[in-house]
Amino acid sequence: MEEKVIKEYQPEFVEVSAEAIKKYMEGISEDNPFFTKNGVVAPPLYATALSIPFTGKILFDDEINQGVNPSRVVHGEQDSRIFRLIKAGDRIKIIPKFLGRQEKETGTLFIAKAEQFDDKSGQKIGEGYHIYFVRGEKKGDKKKEPEENKEYGQKIYEWKIKVAKDQPIKYAEGSGDRFPIHTDENFARAMGFPTIILHGMCTMAFAVKSVVDNVLGGDASKVKRVRVRFSRPVLPEQTLTFIGYDSKEKSELGKRRIDVVALNDNGEEVLKNAFLEIDS
Repeated sequence: MEEKVIKEYQPEFVEVSAEAIKKYMEGISEDNPFFTKNGVVAPPLYATALSIPFTGKILFDDEINQGVNPSRVVHGEQDSRIFRLIKAGDRIKIIPKFLGRQEKETGTLFIAKAEQFDDKSGQKIGEGYHIYFVRGEKKGDKKKEPEENKEYGQKIYEWKIKVAKDQPIKYAEGSGDRFPIHTDENFARAMGFPTIILHGMCTMAFAVKSVVDNVLGGDASKVKRVRVRFSRPVLPEQTLTFIGYDSKEKSELGKRRIDVVALNDNGEEVLKNAFLEIDS
């Protein structure tokens, strides 16, 4: 992505405990023993999850939002790179940055970035581009997106997971992302949803788990990049199906690329253009 920093915010610091990691794992239904067999290590997207509350606050900066209603925000896209996994005892330094905004027919895109560092050593442990979409106030017929005729390579696996009724609540507690669209029934309905919706980052974590468990033999340290576009809200008690393919597209990092298709109960895609780049 093009790098042009419009505004950089003061660093934020997070002390990571084993209990906090385990709470996050509970929020994403993570049961892989890799994360607890030699000390407590966090799943690959934990650094991004810690950063969401800080990049999300950018939307409430009057200098940035310029009258846009941030209560109508949804997570549009996420592109995360993982240089090393966070472990219990780390003190993480997070630097949020605002990169720009784009006006669309149906709302406004806000592009942010977060860099994560081990505060003790200064080592960069990850970075991510966070794209938020604030839906416009006007209601009308949404333009149907053109069908994407994406070609996939060889199918590797198919994996299913049921979203628990209280999954959004558990994820909110484990990640710190307590935006009311995920926790407050009345607020979610006021925003046009039938009930609270699952965090996109939880769906993204499921996609990562599908690859780690079915391709990497449980070794989450081999995940180096995850990119998705959130295309449809996920509701509690839905069953999601993840299908992994060897990608026909080249990895930007020179790694193995796995394309992931994520479907809800109706066969509708909840993620678009989702892929992981992994050490094989």
